[in-house]
Amino acid sequence: MLAAIALAIEVVCQFDPARRDFFYNDLQLGIWWQIWTGQLWRPVTTTLLHGGLLHAVFNIYWMTVFGPALEIDFGSARTAGLFVLLAYVSSLPQYVISGYFDPHAGAMVGLSGVLYGFFGICWIGSRSRQIFAAVCDPMTVQILVGWLILCVAVSALGRMSGTYLMSVANITHVSGLLFGYLYGKAIFAQRHRPLWVAVATIGTLVVLATLIAAPGNPGYEFARQFR
Repeated sequence: MLAAIALAIEVVCQFDPARRDFFYNDLQLGIWWQIWTGQLWRPVTTTLLHGGLLHAVFNIYWMTVFGPALEIDFGSARTAGLFVLLAYVSSLPQYVISGYFDPHAGAMVGLSGVLYGFFGICWIGSRSRQIFAAVCDPMTVQILVGWLILCVAVSALGRMSGTYLMSVANITHVSGLLFGYLYGKAIFAQRHRPLWVAVATIGTLVVLATLIAAPGNPGYEFARQFR
């Protein structure tokens, strides 16, 4: 359902590019400084927006690979809960951290953080559940890990050369995969499960705490004026 909504939004934007700003700002779907004035849904709804058709198709394709497997094993409600949680723990680090280095950081959109979170859970689960092994074969692992590394490398080369190569939310990718790994361990680990649960819980709370305060972040300091 959520993948279908994301696709529908992108199709609308293909026919009317001005809708991108409308969805992001006027409908208050994109992540922005207003998260610190009570608009707490933005880190989730920004995942449903994309920067172009190829961006949307790539993310939606992989969501339709991992999402159904998780839904079959966990049920619809728990999978939806994981979607929301992964949206927060992948979107917030990107927005908050990038704000410290670039006060004028642009729009941040896409399902890739949730996608990498789902991938991380399925990757860990593939060791004990056949349904996850079926959607997370070695080739899939190579593609997604390789894409993550390529994006980081291209971004680093762009910064070193002072040229714009492509805009990639690398922190979102890494955060999504990291928390997907932690949640997978907390769910499937045969040994030290309480430890993995504790680490995943603490990490999640640390990220969610940035919804309350992010001292020094330009967006947070600006939002304080409206409280």
